[in-house]
Amino acid sequence: MPFKYDPVTLGSKPSKAVHHATSPFMGPVDIYETDDSYVFITDCPGLSSKDVHVRVTTDLLQLSGERKQRTTGTGQHFHRMERSFGTFCRTFRLPAGTDVENVKATCEHGVLTVTVAKDKEFQEKQIKMADARAEEEGDGKLNPEFEAVPMTIFPTPALGKIVIINSDATILDAVKTLSSNHILSAPVRDVTQPEDASWTDKYIGMVDMVGIVFHMLGVLGSAAGKEEDFSKQIESVESFQKMQVKDAISFFRFGPFVPVDLERGNLLDCMLLCGHHGIRRVPVVKTPGGDIVNVITQSALVQTLEANLNRFKDVGTKTLKEVGLGDKGLLFTVSLDDPLRSAFEKIKENDISAVPVVDAEGKIHGNVSARDARLIVGSTKIYKLLDMPIKTYLDVVTDGAENSAITCKSTDKLETVISQLVRSRIHRIYVVDDDGRPLRVVSLRNVLTKFVKEPEGYFGHYFSY
Repeated sequence: MPFKYDPVTLGSKPSKAVHHATSPFMGPVDIYETDDSYVFITDCPGLSSKDVHVRVTTDLLQLSGERKQRTTGTGQHFHRMERSFGTFCRTFRLPAGTDVENVKATCEHGVLTVTVAKDKEFQEKQIKMADARAEEEGDGKLNPEFEAVPMTIFPTPALGKIVIINSDATILDAVKTLSSNHILSAPVRDVTQPEDASWTDKYIGMVDMVGIVFHMLGVLGSAAGKEEDFSKQIESVESFQKMQVKDAISFFRFGPFVPVDLERGNLLDCMLLCGHHGIRRVPVVKTPGGDIVNVITQSALVQTLEANLNRFKDVGTKTLKEVGLGDKGLLFTVSLDDPLRSAFEKIKENDISAVPVVDAEGKIHGNVSARDARLIVGSTKIYKLLDMPIKTYLDVVTDGAENSAITCKSTDKLETVISQLVRSRIHRIYVVDDDGRPLRVVSLRNVLTKFVKEPEGYFGHYFSY
């Protein structure tokens, strides 16, 4: 609830007159919140709309009215009068961000309902401020510790285990390679460059299967189930699949090739690149020669944090609220009845990696991430899959195992959240309210950002390559 204290504060309690037979009865008040408004409901038996007055100031809502004493008519004589009469007044303090110019009140069948709309501009401003706090870096006190850790702390993969896509490979071949290795992206090597070329010449970027699939979704369009359009769509897809990676790299969501040197790089470099700069995968190159000897992911960095939490107590023991990750932020959701296509479209349009799936009450039921897009490539019934209700997709196609969503509260400690992320092997966690409704998403990048701070000019001319 947005109320800091009991909304029925001092001075807002029922008038003393209510306790006497000479005052009318006004029942207890129910207060609930929706995405758009605050609603107040109370019983006012025997009163019509003309007997009730609703007044609103900047931060107060006042409900008042009067039930007039019944007068006896000619030939009438009361033996007993227990029904109350007189005036009543209740005052409630409104939360910040209400639109006092947009208040609706109805009194029907003895029930008074008052709806106070939320100020959308205020809510949007609050969300923007919360998102800005979520992006804030740490204080930099831990920088020396991370800077002292060499790149050799990470185990080196066996020879030939690092997946590299050649620039002359077709999009279809690239997708098959990524899928068979259960990864979403890989470095792209320019085959026209000699083996002894520097890494700046040898690698032209990171091919991202998510970007490929999303482009293919755009090619497929929304002609679901239309047999007359299917052959034309397939022709477009086949033409797309035959395109070489080097020709496609400027069209799709390909990541930049931003490596660190095996000998000169350190853990702080990776923390800053994957946190502050949002690089999902950092290649480690060995110079001279520029061969890739490792690829450091955001997940690997968070696992490193989890293994050393006892060294980072000053940050790890703070709550999400304290580090700026607990307030309501911009969050896109899909419902169980929406088609799977809608989840991918929201991921693509908003350049995010996942969307939570909510039920009719707005509570989290599951999660659809960019990783699910891999199923599009291998499916022989693409349209049927895309237009399948998300509930069916979660229950039948994936059995929900890979689409579970993990949640936390804003009062949870950052170290607890890190442990949840590592144990679940999931790349995001949703902060929920007391009713299980999502408030914001906390990503691996958000977590990494809170432990380090980029010194001014730290990377120098690094990004000028």
